[in-house]
Amino acid sequence: MWRVRQLWERIQKKEADGGYLRVFLLNFLLAALSFLPMLLKGNGIFLLCNDFNEQQIPFHMLANDAVKGGNVFWNWSIDLGSNFTGALGFYVLGSPFAWLSFLFPSKWYPYVTGWLYMAKYAVAAVTAYGYLGRFTQRKYAALGGTLYAFSGFQAVNLIFHHFHDAVAFFPLLLIGYEKLAREGKRGALALGVCVNALVNYYFFIQEVLFLFLYFLCREGIRLWKSRKLIGNCFLEGILGTGMAGILFIPNIVFTMDNPRLSHMLPMKNWIYRGNRDYLQMVRTLLFPGELMNAQSCIKEYDWSSWSFYLPMISLSLVLCYLIKRRKDWLSKLILLCIAATGIPLFNSYFGLFSDTNYHRWLFMPILMMSLASVRVLENREEFPIKRVCALQAAFMALLVAGSFWWSAHRFPLINHPGVYLLWSGTGLAGVLLTLLFSLGKGKTKGWFLRMSGGILLFSVFTTAHTAWLYGEGADRSARDYYDRILAFREFANPDDRYRIASSDNTLLMAASLPGTGSFTSMVNGSIYEFYEKMGLQRYVFTPEGPDGLRELMGGKYYVTAHTEEGDRVIQSAGRDRVYFLCEGEEAVPIGSSYDYYIRESVFEKIPPRLRAVAMLKCIVVPDEKVKTISSLLTEYDGIQAGELREEKREEFVRERCRQASTQFHKRQTGFEAVIETDREKYAFFSVPFDRGFRAYVNGKEVEILKTNGMMAVPLEAGRNEIRFRYRDIPLLLGALCTLISFVLWGLVRRSHFH
Repeated sequence: MWRVRQLWERIQKKEADGGYLRVFLLNFLLAALSFLPMLLKGNGIFLLCNDFNEQQIPFHMLANDAVKGGNVFWNWSIDLGSNFTGALGFYVLGSPFAWLSFLFPSKWYPYVTGWLYMAKYAVAAVTAYGYLGRFTQRKYAALGGTLYAFSGFQAVNLIFHHFHDAVAFFPLLLIGYEKLAREGKRGALALGVCVNALVNYYFFIQEVLFLFLYFLCREGIRLWKSRKLIGNCFLEGILGTGMAGILFIPNIVFTMDNPRLSHMLPMKNWIYRGNRDYLQMVRTLLFPGELMNAQSCIKEYDWSSWSFYLPMISLSLVLCYLIKRRKDWLSKLILLCIAATGIPLFNSYFGLFSDTNYHRWLFMPILMMSLASVRVLENREEFPIKRVCALQAAFMALLVAGSFWWSAHRFPLINHPGVYLLWSGTGLAGVLLTLLFSLGKGKTKGWFLRMSGGILLFSVFTTAHTAWLYGEGADRSARDYYDRILAFREFANPDDRYRIASSDNTLLMAASLPGTGSFTSMVNGSIYEFYEKMGLQRYVFTPEGPDGLRELMGGKYYVTAHTEEGDRVIQSAGRDRVYFLCEGEEAVPIGSSYDYYIRESVFEKIPPRLRAVAMLKCIVVPDEKVKTISSLLTEYDGIQAGELREEKREEFVRERCRQASTQFHKRQTGFEAVIETDREKYAFFSVPFDRGFRAYVNGKEVEILKTNGMMAVPLEAGRNEIRFRYRDIPLLLGALCTLISFVLWGLVRRSHFH
């Protein structure tokens, strides 16, 4: 009890010194007020639309079940099967808020997620407060934390739940740098690096790239003078990344197989060529952020997360700072970031020059803009606030009126007039209020209270209304959505040899069921290779394939809410609405023996519509591996004979089923199967290839043949007991790296204190 009392007294002392708890509670309350309408609408369920409903919720439910069930190596509910850490490391596993949700049953997640969102907003405000407090008084730092936490970037990205984790912890990186650069304190930067690298490796890479610019603007371009600081930053960066190795290393290895990384920004897109892009940039700087899936003006949609908006004050106080402190390091950094946003080539720097051209790094300059704004608030007599606000308000009014005129007389510019007028009016009203509060020379306390009240009000309104508009875009009510998920969770896969023919995450991931596809960009790289070989493109959605693809992938079952005569119902579930798990047409089990092969070079010449049918007949073998398998399989010559056509699909499926797996057991570390054959041949498994697999046939290790991204192994005549064992080597190496790095970090901290 004495130790508990001592700890509580220490917390109270720190709270009295810093005010972090008050900042957390205030911003948690603001977030609660923002999300309360959605919670009331959903009877406690927090539901939006698009990616939030179809990805974020199912991902967290799957991770919850997998962690508690020990299925954390190879997970069969992620597309055709994928590495668990790599597939969910980007979305879930690095988030402390996600791990907090694991304290509850997975089926409760739709009720829990709204409260987690509130905590993310509150933590973002607290960490920003810790950073801003190094440059300004606490009360202004607290207000700046709210500007950062409730910025337009946060609002437009509400459907991307995991983005808010990066926003919440990014200021820790800058706090660590400032402690090292200004106070010479070691270890804080490494810890900030560790936290951000664990939370989300994608955003961490962007944060490191931003830190380079931050360093250059903060310290100057004369690097030789800062060589000691550079060395210390580099060492702490390496140490912090190593501390995060348990997730960072396996995630980087996994992502390197993703073909999207190789798509670089083409030269023709290095600069914007349309006026709409520049109009969009001006609008994102001045007005509240909009829905990505339904822009009210300029563009119909924009998935790039493009918004700079600060609640109420918009860009007004930032402009004041830029005018009066032109040579200041902060002004240089803000101007550099704004310029980079308007030039695609420079913007792609933060995405390692990929062709996506996302603006998902803007929360970092937003923190800098929040700092500039609160510094102006703190020293308002030094800045031309009234003049800047008046000019900005006039420009915004002209822009709004011009947009309506342009849409009426030239070509449509406004997509949703009502929404556009609301957001435009909100942005304009905020600047006018800032101007109004600036009139006169009242006491500083009154000025601060007026500005604070306005900013808090706008923070709640812009966040709440954006969430409401996103919720209006949902294709079903919260209750229908939740009942549907609960019904799906009652289903069980009747036979592990087959899958459910679906790509619906709310069916498969939320219920931990195996399917033939998914809606996620984070799957094993060999899955991308498979669809590329089939002549299809897979970016985020599993594509609809040609005849034979469902059968090849073992998609024997399907779920429907409406049965017809002839449907073979296996299970049913649901209350108000009943769903049925049905057995469909014949499909090839996961694991079947083949007599024929076809060279990869020949396969690629087959029309895409026939490639699935071809794989039902023969194994596709890389040309350089033909000698390895030619003694067991016969080269297929039915193409020239015209045998390869859609009408043969059912016949080929029956052939595959004759000597297919009679037993199949999925494990968290691989799978086991039994196949009986009349002679030596090869077995094809519709399981994505991964370097972590080792295969054994009748106790003997055999070489795994990679065939169009899937796997095949040689069989003996008679009964074959096949075992595939999976080891996540990058995860093991990452765990070892984390252990060693934390020991080194402890030594660094100890040497500093002594």
